[in-house]
Amino acid sequence: MSDEWDTAPIGGLPYGSDAGLPAESTSAVKADAGPVELHDPRAFREAAARVTAQLLRRYGSAALPRVEDAVQDAFVAAARAWPLSGTPTAPLAWLARVAQRRFLDRQRADRRLEWEPDAGYEQPAAELADLGNDEGVRDDHLRLLFLCCHPSLSPESRVALTLKCATQLSVDEIARLLRADRTAVAQRLVRAKRTLRDVRPTFVVPPAADVPQRLNDVLGVCYALFAEGHLATQGDALVRPELCHEALRLLLLLVSWPGTAQAETHALLALLCLTAARLPARHQQDLDGAWVAVSLREQDRAQWNRPLMARGMRALAAAAQGPTYSRYHAEAEIAALHTLAASWEATPWPQIVHAYDRLLRTAPHPAARLSRWVAMAESGAATEALAEIEADLDALETQMGTWPEWPATLAFLYEKAGQRDRADAAYARALQGTVPEPVRQYWMTARSRL
Repeated sequence: MSDEWDTAPIGGLPYGSDAGLPAESTSAVKADAGPVELHDPRAFREAAARVTAQLLRRYGSAALPRVEDAVQDAFVAAARAWPLSGTPTAPLAWLARVAQRRFLDRQRADRRLEWEPDAGYEQPAAELADLGNDEGVRDDHLRLLFLCCHPSLSPESRVALTLKCATQLSVDEIARLLRADRTAVAQRLVRAKRTLRDVRPTFVVPPAADVPQRLNDVLGVCYALFAEGHLATQGDALVRPELCHEALRLLLLLVSWPGTAQAETHALLALLCLTAARLPARHQQDLDGAWVAVSLREQDRAQWNRPLMARGMRALAAAAQGPTYSRYHAEAEIAALHTLAASWEATPWPQIVHAYDRLLRTAPHPAARLSRWVAMAESGAATEALAEIEADLDALETQMGTWPEWPATLAFLYEKAGQRDRADAAYARALQGTVPEPVRQYWMTARSRL
């Protein structure tokens, strides 16, 4: 791992399909702004999250398991009906109504099994009419985000539940993203839903006094979601643009509401915009169609997304107006220093090292230390970086011994310091880990050049 290969504060992992930037108005979350393409992961995730949020508003947080099943049933019905009859004029409204009918069917069936009266479940027709309409969709999204980050849930459960409900990731995808066991993630989700059923929290945006803590959890989920999209944890693809897009969409939603448009929100939006701006040049396909990582040194900066860069800088300026300085401020500063450099040679490495120092004082994390040492090496201080590592080697091995990025960073530092044998051994160790194929190929190429 190295800043030469475009490292990021994002998740402490190397990162750079252009993610694109959703519209900055409520039209970005309109109910039926366009067709729902069932084969398009981005459209599927957005539509499923919207229908889930609308049904939860009607039936309450305790109904979450039934709502999820009903939404899944609605999409199965669409997959069967739409190819034959055509996509409806208002596809989201169609999905919402079918999901509601499936929900009521399941509810009646469960009540009959429990020998309870089968009455009171149908909603009046007038109340069904607005399902899938524009009004209230943005607020429903906010309610869903805050429900998933309810204080009654553990921090781990909040992240998993938000990724499952608000972004519609599968259990396997969540497990890879969180670097957790699939069974553990599934159990975490079951416990979270059981807790919500017992606590029965109201499906509302929290009062102003409760927003800061709840918002911190929501921002953490957006950060994690973008991290997985920016560098897929497994597979042949280097990036997953639909996840980057979803993280940006959620953040634009948050900055559009005064209660959540806080300095930290703007700072994270700045970080993600400035990072996503480089994605178009970060990877390319070879003659065989395989994705290949492109180092920051070799990237064509003319391909960087200028509107995203400009939006990121506006968000960074807005973040500076607040009274707080968060990890997102520090990471956005680092991203800005990289993105605004006119060339590789013009990269201000000493400033980047100082920005990492501020990040580590604000939010100490071993992954940020890796990136700081890389920046030190790029500024000509590889020997000093290795000395810091040697002084704390046992603790670092305990913290990061299972991360393939740890030996890859060591390999880069050894190479910079002229210790080629140690670099070769470190690359060999890194290649034993589970990483996306483009990352593996990049490390193999770097090793071959020793």
